[in-house]
Amino acid sequence: MGRILWGALVLAVALACLPVSVGAQAVTADWREGFRAHDKNGDNRIDRAEFHEWVVDGFYFRDKGHKGYLVQADLPGTSPEKFKAMNRKGDGKLTLSECLNALFQDFAAIDVNQTGAITAEQVETYVKQTGK
Repeated sequence: MGRILWGALVLAVALACLPVSVGAQAVTADWREGFRAHDKNGDNRIDRAEFHEWVVDGFYFRDKGHKGYLVQADLPGTSPEKFKAMNRKGDGKLTLSECLNALFQDFAAIDVNQTGAITAEQVETYVKQTGK
């Protein structure tokens, strides 16, 4: 699930920590599988709690050395500019907190109806509109 999560995140940053960047490419079946896997209540939506769990899963999947942070090399496909924007401390070490903050900004942008949950279709629309 972590690999799928990061595929989605870097898809929409990524959505960047959320957790491998797909850029402006279409959402793949693997991404949809990850979305379904993290939709714990089966309502075809990812709420804030499910999204939080998805980001955390992706972060720890990418943190292979158990360092407690990610570096640019841990997020293939994420541009240096995006990484720098996410890395608020500017130390080149993206913490879980920094990752959550950045991705919840994307979550808020995707949740255009402000329901507190996002659908796969909303993610696809966001990616098409922003090129993330």
